[in-house]
Amino acid sequence: MILFLTFSPTFIILTISYEGLFYFSFCMTLITWVRLEHATYVHASVSPTKQEQATPLPPKKESPDATTVVEGVTYRFRTLSVSDARVALFFFFLLQSGFFSTGNIASISSFSLDSVYRLIPVFNPFSQGALLIFKILIPFAIISANLGILNRRLEVAPSALFMVVMTISDVMTLNFFYMVRDEGSWLDIGTTITNFCIANFLCTFVAGLEFLSEVFISGVEFGPRTSTVTAPIAGIVNGVVSGSRESVDIGFEDAKE
Repeated sequence: MILFLTFSPTFIILTISYEGLFYFSFCMTLITWVRLEHATYVHASVSPTKQEQATPLPPKKESPDATTVVEGVTYRFRTLSVSDARVALFFFFLLQSGFFSTGNIASISSFSLDSVYRLIPVFNPFSQGALLIFKILIPFAIISANLGILNRRLEVAPSALFMVVMTISDVMTLNFFYMVRDEGSWLDIGTTITNFCIANFLCTFVAGLEFLSEVFISGVEFGPRTSTVTAPIAGIVNGVVSGSRESVDIGFEDAKE
């Protein structure tokens, strides 16, 4: 909410027509995405599979090295899983949506200057262009902060989700590299080279978003780890299923502690 309200005045001042509705819808989509991914992770942590219920495994020991200190607080993190690739793909989709929904850098010359006339009434291409570019970058700042928060909520290593995103960017860049043509018309050659350069720039841009997210989420307080919250709940559920009252009491005692 603080991030949403921080950029709202600037975006609304530089907005004409429907773009204000886009900003609201985009932020609500990001909030829903973060909460949905966290709820999915909590549900997967609480609900054991049938195979695990039939043949219980010994508890896994957490590696003593799987810790990190962020702003003086020690966090434990888990290893990446296949489901984390879904988070990276959703991030890519929202990144492209934020880039092309209100315009993009390539079409900066075709922007209507009505959105900046109220701030700079005299024609000044550099100042007005800077305001328009700043307006385009606002959705990127918000989505980077949301991915940084999601990185903490899913309890993965610092910058782990950004590394997954950059890996997918590298694969896409390699694809565009093999599509570069050195024969044919100048338009075909220039288009393939431009696509390759844009894909390379996207990798650098995602790396920049990582540092930006650390700035925005600094000072954000997160709750206890999911395993700490779900372990007593899982013990209670397993105790009810097995019919053991003693397990239920132990689960409640753990919850109290």
